[in-house]
Amino acid sequence: MKKVFYLATLALLCACGGNTNKATRVAEPSGANTPSAEQFDQMQALYEDAEDDHGWMPLCKWQYVDLDGDGINEVWMRDRDGEYGAFFSLADGAVSLIGIETYRFKAFTREQKDGKGYFCKGGPAGGPSYYTEVITVKDSRVAERFTLLEVYGEVEGASLNGEEIEADKAKAYTASLPESEELAPGAWNLLDLTDYSRVPAHENSAEDDQLIMDFITEMYNNGLFSENDFLEEHCTPRMLQQLRDDYEYEGEGYAYWDFRSESNDGYIDEEAVIKVEKKDGRYYYEAKDAGYIFQNILSAFVQDGKVMFDGITVDATYEVFDPFAQDAE
Repeated sequence: MKKVFYLATLALLCACGGNTNKATRVAEPSGANTPSAEQFDQMQALYEDAEDDHGWMPLCKWQYVDLDGDGINEVWMRDRDGEYGAFFSLADGAVSLIGIETYRFKAFTREQKDGKGYFCKGGPAGGPSYYTEVITVKDSRVAERFTLLEVYGEVEGASLNGEEIEADKAKAYTASLPESEELAPGAWNLLDLTDYSRVPAHENSAEDDQLIMDFITEMYNNGLFSENDFLEEHCTPRMLQQLRDDYEYEGEGYAYWDFRSESNDGYIDEEAVIKVEKKDGRYYYEAKDAGYIFQNILSAFVQDGKVMFDGITVDATYEVFDPFAQDAE
């Protein structure tokens, strides 16, 4: 899949007159302070409120990028799978959204010119249509927003800073742009977006710890979590309510898929717990799910000799292994 995205990006850069041999420009965080938790919350809210197409998973990894070369870093964020992302300005401590990239339209940049940097994206928009977006950044703030829709190579619609412009002005604008540059990520910093409120900590004896960890292995390897009778016997009312709340379909039911990886919701031909460990009163189990490798967190205790689950959530700090990722390199 990622290979398709990469080839599409190459085609996009070439179509826009770009040079894909240009060096990638990702900023080093030296001397820069990590954004605050409040700023990250603001970025997440701006992303979720945006009208642009964006994914259902939260943005959980980030890095710096200096689009306009002014020495003030912008923040580039992506979701865990790297399919959706967004760029933010932190000029003077104020958080503002620059632009959003999607699984279809990956971000690239352009050569810096006259103190200006660029956030760009574009690609096929259905049928013979092609969409282009160029956002100019200067002094770490958005200076211009340009959009262009072409059909069979002819301008169907264009805007500059929200105002419609004629075809000749749109063509002149694109002709004046500097050359494209690939913008590939460096090492990502991970945010811990784990919802620990879903998994209350329990202090159990060493004997009960072992009983619980063995039971988690048995439960997952044998797919017992998909049976309602099992859930109603081994889940507290609190956890059963979680599973009912997470059920996405009409009627009532339990979201037993909470026990699996979020990346796979199809067939299961391989299930195996790799390891289970206890940390901070919670149980972390790493497991395979039809080739995916993930990690979830369970809250559990022993009551009258029976293991009871009291909550489950995804370990958001764990980078899920995608068996199909090699197709996207």
